[in-house]
Amino acid sequence: MGYVFSYFQGGWPVGGHSGVFMQSSIDGLQFSDMNNGDAVYVPPSSWGDGSNTNTNDEDQARDPSVVYGPDGLFHMVWTSGITTRTIGYASSPDLVNWSNEQLIEIWDQSTVVNHTWAPEVFYDEANANYQIIFASDLDNGDHKLYSITTTDFANYSDPSLYYYNGATVIDAMIAHDAENGQYLMAIKDEQNGQKNIRLATSSTAQGPWTTDNPIIVGPGSAIEGNATEGPSLLRVDDRWLMYYDAYGAGYFGVAATTDADPTNASSWVNLTSEANLPSGHHGTVFAAPISAIFDSLAFSAADLIDDDQIDVQDWLAFQEYHLTDLSGLTAAEQAARGDLNGDGLNDQSDFRLFKSYYNDYYQAMDLATAGQDSFAAMLDSLAVPEPTSTLLALFGLAAAYVCGRRLL
Repeated sequence: MGYVFSYFQGGWPVGGHSGVFMQSSIDGLQFSDMNNGDAVYVPPSSWGDGSNTNTNDEDQARDPSVVYGPDGLFHMVWTSGITTRTIGYASSPDLVNWSNEQLIEIWDQSTVVNHTWAPEVFYDEANANYQIIFASDLDNGDHKLYSITTTDFANYSDPSLYYYNGATVIDAMIAHDAENGQYLMAIKDEQNGQKNIRLATSSTAQGPWTTDNPIIVGPGSAIEGNATEGPSLLRVDDRWLMYYDAYGAGYFGVAATTDADPTNASSWVNLTSEANLPSGHHGTVFAAPISAIFDSLAFSAADLIDDDQIDVQDWLAFQEYHLTDLSGLTAAEQAARGDLNGDGLNDQSDFRLFKSYYNDYYQAMDLATAGQDSFAAMLDSLAVPEPTSTLLALFGLAAAYVCGRRLL
């Protein structure tokens, strides 16, 4: 399984006109650009007036939220504008090609509302539908959480009150805590004028939700003293990761816990300094099949035969050209022959990279031979020992000799 960080760029209030950006990871901490750092999706320009300054326009893509559905599609929703009654939606099989773009009309014209903010989409397995939760300020009151449901992203239920605890609350994100038989909801809670992230719990994805759990990040927490919003929850291996937008300081952060009770605030530790996170605003991190993001991951460089997987055939292709002269070939041709670090050679440093990429791939795929034994297991299947520097050098000399004999 892989992980994708979706986010937008630009400040308040016009940020998001440049579209949705994404980065991918195999461990939930080290992220790298998808689509060469360009936006993976930009709303139709016809949804706005082209000025990129009108907050009534619906061509922004703020606060993107994505879920991979049982239909094999990625479903994405986002805030379409600062002062709109709609949210945006599009779907994709691969996070590259997007279709079914639409503006979902949440509120009719008779409703007094200024904002329809930060929609989060969650697939509720128990009810076999998608739940979209967002924040609105009906009748100029506090922001409260509301929800709609759908099974097909064509027909939607009417909005209904989802969560309110007596103070403005926005930015809800739901995750299923299967081990504890419960659901977790991370929220930006503005009780007492603070900008904190709390975790609420419920036995169902519809609530009711607890309201008295302690602050996890934000002012008053041990993790992050700056104002925070846009929380995102993700289960990676044996721990929960919580990502957040420390907008008061201008960066994304991440914290983790392995505690059996994720609402135990004292169990969370700050991992921001150990992570490589994007630069942007209000991101949502979601799990994605490796097959859907394969080309964006570093280890895809080891897919020498270009079949969207890494296996013994790639090793044989690598070995065929190891320590041979690749000069005179294009960069693409050199890469296809095992030049993994772009220096025009297929040498010992490329071998180390190939081995690392091979192991990373199998670990990400959660295969039986995952981890540092994957490459060794593959060699065992060929009944050959793992090459040493000396052996590889000898293989290279032998190959050079054979090539020389062919030229005579």
